[in-house]
Amino acid sequence: GDACVAALAAGLAADAPWPRLLAEAVALSAAAVAAPVAGDVDLPTYRRLRPGVVLEELHAHADR
Repeated sequence: GDACVAALAAGLAADAPWPRLLAEAVALSAAAVAAPVAGDVDLPTYRRLRPGVVLEELHAHADR
C-alpha cells in the first residue's frame, strides 16, 4: 500500500498522465512485495516488471 501511494503521489506531483501514473504504481507495489524488508523496494524487480505493465481502458454499459 505505501509503495502504491508513494507512486501515485509522485505521479500527481509531476502531473504525469494517468496511464503512466497507474503503471508506475502497479510496478512499484509489486517490487515492494518482492523486497525482503518492509518499506523497501526491489529496484531490479521494478525495472523488470515496469515495461510489462499494460493498462486497458474499460467502459461500463449505460444500462447497468
